[in-house]
Amino acid sequence: MVASLGFPGITTFHTEPYPAISPLRPELSQAGRTVLITGASSGIGFAIARGFIRASAARVIITGRNEGTINEAVSSLTSEAKAVGSPTVITGLVYDVASLSDTEKLWASFKNDGIYIDVLVLNAASIGAMKPLLEASVESVWQAMETNVRSHLDFTRRFYNQGEDKKKYLVNVSTSAIHNFFTEGGVVPTYSLSKNAGTLLIQQIAKDADPAKLQVVSFNPGGILTTAAKNAGYTEESLAWDDENLPGQWAVWGASDEAKFLHGRFVNAWWDVDELKSADIVGRLEADKHLLRVGVVGIQALP
Repeated sequence: MVASLGFPGITTFHTEPYPAISPLRPELSQAGRTVLITGASSGIGFAIARGFIRASAARVIITGRNEGTINEAVSSLTSEAKAVGSPTVITGLVYDVASLSDTEKLWASFKNDGIYIDVLVLNAASIGAMKPLLEASVESVWQAMETNVRSHLDFTRRFYNQGEDKKKYLVNVSTSAIHNFFTEGGVVPTYSLSKNAGTLLIQQIAKDADPAKLQVVSFNPGGILTTAAKNAGYTEESLAWDDENLPGQWAVWGASDEAKFLHGRFVNAWWDVDELKSADIVGRLEADKHLLRVGVVGIQALP
């Protein structure tokens, strides 16, 4: 699933985990950190939780809307942590990220319990109707906007305003549908619209944030056969799917200082991070504030 999503300077593509993003690398250690992952009872979010467990995070908190699924995920992740000798404590909480009252209670509980979130992974998402926008109901489109846009603003504001003077890391799980409007986005226009808006929101937040205090990175996790994909009608045979542990481990790398140069940018999990860190690409990013950002193709502001 990488052929059409290249980038000049990137010649190595990955569909499964590789050494540079291994959570076992000392440079990527999450020891002492508390990580909050939304929508993590299965699929990509679950794999991201697994990655942070292997990186020895002190605590991983996952959220979801179904109590049974969350409990199963916590049990499975706790067993994995024990099996790999990780000290990570896994907590599962049942909350709807699109509910402002739910998120108010969630963050109030963190404050009351003295829990400080060091890393926020925005993974929860709504696919929306798989039909043209004018054929979908206004309510269904707006529900996706509440999940994919408003919840990002809500969570990020609460995350940023925790108060302690510690560096925070925000990893936004985006999608290629934010720019491939006529392929992936054409199949799921509500998802494409709302995820584009959500990624732009995060980009605008990053523009005004000091990466030494709040580091922000958005990435496309690749083609993963998630429960949502299955519910949309996809099967094992539909596509050449990627390993869910690719984004699972990439998110850990994205929450490290090695990814600081990507602050406010959007990249693909397929791209080799060592090549991304090359002097050529870093130089281009420094010279072009529009590169790897949401915008209008062909139009750039004058210097």
